Amino acid sequence: MFIGALFEEFLFRGIIQNLLLVFLEHQCTAIIITTLLFIGMHTQYFKKPIMLINITVPSTIFGWIYCQTNNILVPFLVHFFNEYRYDTIIQIQF
Repeated sequence: MFIGALFEEFLFRGIIQNLLLVFLEHQCTAIIITTLLFIGMHTQYFKKPIMLINITVPSTIFGWIYCQTNNILVPFLVHFFNEYRYDTIIQIQF
């Protein structure tokens, strides 16, 4: 979970969102496009609307947090602890 969260945040916030901010100069547009690309990588959730919402909303929030703090560590930690909490709940259910 640690490596996955680190990779996703580095790729989507650190690289993609930063590049979009440079070219588009609009935070909201960069965040929305980054979120759509993030959702596109999680095609397994397309048939599960609740799970799709569960990745869309946090991805948008992570993008906003990154724009506000300009620090990749903040969305990474939120992502990691959110994933850890979610995976723990799933393991308890099964």
